[in-house]
Amino acid sequence: MGISGTEVAKESSDIIILDDDFTSVVKVVRWGRSVYANIQKFIQFQLTVNVAALVINVVAAMSSGDVPLNAVEVRIPPLTCAIRI
Repeated sequence: MGISGTEVAKESSDIIILDDDFTSVVKVVRWGRSVYANIQKFIQFQLTVNVAALVINVVAAMSSGDVPLNAVEVRIPPLTCAIRI
């Protein structure tokens, strides 16, 4: 906590809450959990898209002997889907 915390605690912490109000602590915890959940969703999405593209390429290469997508074409959909406007 910013006001009643000791200097040692303030220096060793990553985040310092400037006021000693408990509602601020609750907001900070909710925000941190939301960021963590969003990172998990993003990683899950990226892994799903990449595994699907890999499976499609492997199956197509085994069945026809020709690779349908090159490396650039495989990377474009995850990158464009991850960008939000």
